[in-house]
Amino acid sequence: MHIRNLLMICVTLGPSWVGAQTAVVPAALSVEDARTQRLNAKALKEETEKTYDAEKALCRDATLTIRCMSLAKERRLDTLRQANALEQAARKVERESRLKEVEAKAAIRAAETPEREARQQQDTADFRQKEAQKAAERERKLAEKETQVESRRSKAAAARLAQRNKLDERRKEDADRAKSAPEKAQKRMERQRQHAERARRIDERKQQYADQLKRREADRAAQQGLPSAGAGAR
Repeated sequence: MHIRNLLMICVTLGPSWVGAQTAVVPAALSVEDARTQRLNAKALKEETEKTYDAEKALCRDATLTIRCMSLAKERRLDTLRQANALEQAARKVERESRLKEVEAKAAIRAAETPEREARQQQDTADFRQKEAQKAAERERKLAEKETQVESRRSKAAAARLAQRNKLDERRKEDADRAKSAPEKAQKRMERQRQHAERARRIDERKQQYADQLKRREADRAAQQGLPSAGAGAR
């Protein structure tokens, strides 16, 4: 809510379009209004960073962490873009005001002596060059931030895609296991049947061997009993 209030104050002092890189400042915007707008834009940035940190902490407990963080980053970028546009517009007004002051003083001094005029012209050129360099540096940093945000957004999208592919692969594996479950059960039953058959054959061979031993014992006993029986008969 505090961010919205700051943004409304900045918009009142200098209108801007959402997502624009520069702000259109009406001619009636005074230097004092521009200074106030710049301070409000700075406060908006600070409040945005605090809100972003709070949202990151909340996203850690969210179910869809990647999506939550992505949305928080997008909101932060949009708000910072608006604040930067308002800040740049205010700086432009202040810069032009300072430039007018420099040019006015330069004109006064130029009227006094030609040497002073040349010196003031050089000062004005130097001031313009420095201001242009500062503006270019601010634009470069802003573009760099947007590139970083876009890179993080691409990484987040890739992570979501990888997670979705992993879930699809897991679902396919579950479906394959469910599909092959009856066949595996049938093979397991066949192995159990074969094992039981082998056990039965082993038991049969054991029984046959035991029967053979009994028959051999009986034959041996019979052979040993025959001579004794013949002697008794004589």
